Amino acid sequence: MSSLLLIHRPLTLLLGILGFGLQPVCMAQNEEYTSIEATKSDTLAADSLTAWDRLAGKVKHTTNIIYRFVRHFNDYDPTYIAPNYYNFTTMAQSTNHFQVYRLEGGDRSGRHQSITTQPQPGTKVGPYLGWQWLFIGYAFDVSSPHKGGKHTEFTLSLYSAMLGCDFVHLRNNGDYRLRRATGFVGVPSTSVKDMHFNGMGSTTTSLSAYYVFNHKRFSYPAAYNQSTVQLKSAGSPMLGLGFSKQKVDFDHTRLPAELLYTPTGESALVDELKFKRIDYTYYYLSGGYAYNWVFAPRWLLGASIMPSIGWRKAKGSKIEANNVWMNIKNFSFDCLSRLGLVWNNSRCFAGASFISHLYIYRKDRLSVTNSINYLNVYVGFYFDRKSKYKDVRL
Repeated sequence: MSSLLLIHRPLTLLLGILGFGLQPVCMAQNEEYTSIEATKSDTLAADSLTAWDRLAGKVKHTTNIIYRFVRHFNDYDPTYIAPNYYNFTTMAQSTNHFQVYRLEGGDRSGRHQSITTQPQPGTKVGPYLGWQWLFIGYAFDVSSPHKGGKHTEFTLSLYSAMLGCDFVHLRNNGDYRLRRATGFVGVPSTSVKDMHFNGMGSTTTSLSAYYVFNHKRFSYPAAYNQSTVQLKSAGSPMLGLGFSKQKVDFDHTRLPAELLYTPTGESALVDELKFKRIDYTYYYLSGGYAYNWVFAPRWLLGASIMPSIGWRKAKGSKIEANNVWMNIKNFSFDCLSRLGLVWNNSRCFAGASFISHLYIYRKDRLSVTNSINYLNVYVGFYFDRKSKYKDVRL
């Protein structure tokens, strides 16, 4: 019995020693592993936090830039410009639209001919509701119906103190009338006036945007959007860019007989005017100047002109890198001009504006000039006065 105890106690003691000896080693290894993992987690957390902070900082910086930029849209000098003291504007407007196409061609012998055509003019009348510089409304066509063709028209103009844009989409098919023809032997220039001509169709789509440099003293909206009032005369240079797409279909065989044949039966029309289609896109940079003249209290006469220069690319054509002259001929010049007369006492207003888009195409001995014009006459008033202007005397 005692011998068994002697054997058991040393074995138990040895196991205990081994047990107690191994336990601290395992604990040390576990603590070291835990410490390494904790360090890795802390490092990853710190890296993640730093990356998130960097991203948040960039977003905040970009947002601040955009906010400051948008906030300056309507910055103004109160000695030159009075703000709109009301939240909303309502007005009635009459829009008169007319478009003119002039086709010119010349042959190698020096013979020159031109044909001027015009789609049927249109007149629209309708109510509009405005909020700040945005107007929404619907205009009813009160002109005579378009006969023998289709007519589609959509225009949009946005004017703020700093930036503005114009969008035009106009399509006419089959409702043209001849206005004038020159260069035809034995044919007086006005002998074809008001003759119906269904051999032409056209589509114009253009978008332009511009920046007003002196926007704190010069107000485009005062002359064309009635959302501010110009108190003192001021002007500003402007810079813009945009594009337009023009498509003209022409069937010369539908012209009057006197423009097609001479009295002896020979062809009277030069070959350059026997084209079937012109289809091109024009990318341009524009620059110009605008001026608001306050010639009497509450009266304003505004005018602006923005010629443009850009690159014209015909559909399906390729840029010829080795032919400098061909590339030069692809440059084109267009123009956008405005004229406005306004009476505004900050409570109600009345006025008129004229806007003209001029697009010019030139190729070899052929040129096509497209003029789109709008005359607007309007009257309206403001309502729902802004709380911050409750105490301002008008």
